[in-house]
Amino acid sequence: MRSLQAKVTLLATVVTALLVGLAGVLMADAQRQQLTVRTAESSRVHYICSGATCVPLDRQTAVATPGGQVRHASTEVRPRLSLWPFSEAASYDPVPEGLPLEPGDAVEIATAAQRQLNGETLALLGVLALITGLVSVTVLAATSRVLRPVEIMRAELAEINEHNLARRVPVPTSDNEIARLAATLNDTLDRVHRSVEDTRRFVADASHELRSPLAALRAELEIALSHPGMADWPTVVKSALDDAERLQELTTDLLLLARLDADALDNQDTVDLSAVVAREVSRRAMVTLHADENVLVPGRRAQLSRLLGNLLDNAERHAGTEVVVRLRGGETATLEVIDDGPGIPEADRERVFDRFTRLDEARTRAAGGAGLGLAIARRIATRHQGTLEATDAEGFRGIRFVATIPTGITQPRRAAVLAGQRIGDDVWQFLNGAIVSTHGHLPEPRAVPEPELDWDLIFGEHQPAHA
Repeated sequence: MRSLQAKVTLLATVVTALLVGLAGVLMADAQRQQLTVRTAESSRVHYICSGATCVPLDRQTAVATPGGQVRHASTEVRPRLSLWPFSEAASYDPVPEGLPLEPGDAVEIATAAQRQLNGETLALLGVLALITGLVSVTVLAATSRVLRPVEIMRAELAEINEHNLARRVPVPTSDNEIARLAATLNDTLDRVHRSVEDTRRFVADASHELRSPLAALRAELEIALSHPGMADWPTVVKSALDDAERLQELTTDLLLLARLDADALDNQDTVDLSAVVAREVSRRAMVTLHADENVLVPGRRAQLSRLLGNLLDNAERHAGTEVVVRLRGGETATLEVIDDGPGIPEADRERVFDRFTRLDEARTRAAGGAGLGLAIARRIATRHQGTLEATDAEGFRGIRFVATIPTGITQPRRAAVLAGQRIGDDVWQFLNGAIVSTHGHLPEPRAVPEPELDWDLIFGEHQPAHA
């Protein structure tokens, strides 16, 4: 039995039948006791006895009182009644204090009482069966009415697939659990729809962005191969290397975005954001730093470094002469990156965080990237329970990016800040020449020492002459 409606109805019917049956047994037993008392009273005959002589008493007829000492006596029939409604004969217990009743009369009295009890018991059983049936029908109708919206929602959900994700289940007008379930289902469908649309748009944009450098690389190589004698091969190789580097950067950013979307930010470390900012700024030539010390935040050090690096790359690409970085601590760490470039129109300040979004002035191969840097930066801030917004730059004519990250750590606490870095930060893989962490977040680039050549192994006794 798979139907919830049938299960609920059966359960309600069984419970009602048990309760009604128990009540019926108690009521039938009470009826039997009452009928036994009534039968005994109706069959009772009173006597006045003197010695062995008994004279029946009758209120309507005068009787002669026996001489000598007299006593009061009575005779009655007390039937032994059965609750089985189809019993015919009944036994009895006579009480012959006076004159004994005729056996035939006593049996007739007991049988009449049993028949009366049978009729009352059958009527009671009919009433109880009717009550059980009414309860069963009522529960069946109620569950059918309650579950009807669920069945409608199920049928609607069965029709929804990847081609019609815009459909939604109907929400009942009543404010109950079913209506809240329908609203929750629609909210879930909205999120799934947005996710699928974002994925489709992401795949389309990524395909478009990858197609451009691939087409340029193929065209350059085909032209050079068609006229090998006239081709400037160093220039061809240099141009092909530029396109390969662009493809490498794009695929690295796409891989990072995929990992940021799929990976959960568990097992966070305690990161000294002041040290991260100072280290990142020290690599830049035109950046001015104003930062508080010992600003500690929970998160991933490499991801926070990537967030600041993307903001600084964007600022240096558009800045005129100066880039300013500010870091303030407190209950929420606030990181600001300000440049004196042309700024971003207010209508585009939210759109620049979308993937593959580039404004008109950044659409050249030399100046503009793939439009993923700010999207990655905001995704990292969101993963750290923070925000990233673009606002007006106070005292500058450019733009200010403000990232806020909850600290959740008592400030300051310097001891063992960097000791808890994940062991996986020391495990790297090289993807198209870019260093990418194997467990989902990017490390900071590390300098690779120049290899020491063993000249004896290469040249033997003939050492190279040094100019």
